[in-house]
Amino acid sequence: MNVRSDRSRILGFVCILALGCSLAVVGSPASTANASNCSTTTGAASCTITANLTVSAGTLSLISSPSLYWGMVVTGYDQWASGSGSALTGCGALGSLTHCSSGTAPLLEVLDATGSASGWSISEYLSASSLPSGSVLTFNGAGSSTYGWSQVSPISTNPFAGTTPANSCDFGSTCTTATPASTCSHVALGYSTCPTSPVTLGGSGPTAQVNLYSAASATGLGAVCFATGTATATSCASTTAAAFYNLGVKGSTATGTYTATINMAVNSGP
Repeated sequence: MNVRSDRSRILGFVCILALGCSLAVVGSPASTANASNCSTTTGAASCTITANLTVSAGTLSLISSPSLYWGMVVTGYDQWASGSGSALTGCGALGSLTHCSSGTAPLLEVLDATGSASGWSISEYLSASSLPSGSVLTFNGAGSSTYGWSQVSPISTNPFAGTTPANSCDFGSTCTTATPASTCSHVALGYSTCPTSPVTLGGSGPTAQVNLYSAASATGLGAVCFATGTATATSCASTTAAAFYNLGVKGSTATGTYTATINMAVNSGP
């Protein structure tokens, strides 16, 4: 055995490790430096792919329950209640109040798919209204705890505290929730100030609309539910509605069926 020769090889290897070494691995991947674009006709050991995304503007739209329902039994007292999104049944007097069954929360949702971050404004005007004389219809962020149940309060005293409606993201939408704007103007629609809750519904014709809610710029993007909680499916499923249509009716109101058309609109910009 050549001990000296083996020892020299060992020392030489130690010396290389002390100075630092570089190992070339046979079969290592080819360098990608200065690689050209990939081709569908010519092969290459390395090439690059350019990724492209185009995001196009969609529309600004409103989703809402198509009808609202109230049921009042004359008790001699002025009564207030929140509109139900479904027909009421089993309405009866309970002392000075009215209790109905099967009431549900109405849906209100804005879909801002414009990508403009311009904000938006919800407005309305009434037409073909035959609501009782002296009655009051408002939009608010507070209302009846149970749809179809009324409470007694003079027609001149709204029993529901003025509250700006809350909002949250619909299921499947990483939205930017709406923040109430501090500056609002849609002169062509009939208003130039921001709303203060509760808002009395009114106006007669498209150029006399009432501002219900204005979202500041850079807010309200995506699918925005006027509700609290977490949606478990689209159309704000499993959330708690945070926008109420409250109707006050005088105790002297004659029996009958009354109707009105609430014309809703959403426009870009607060």
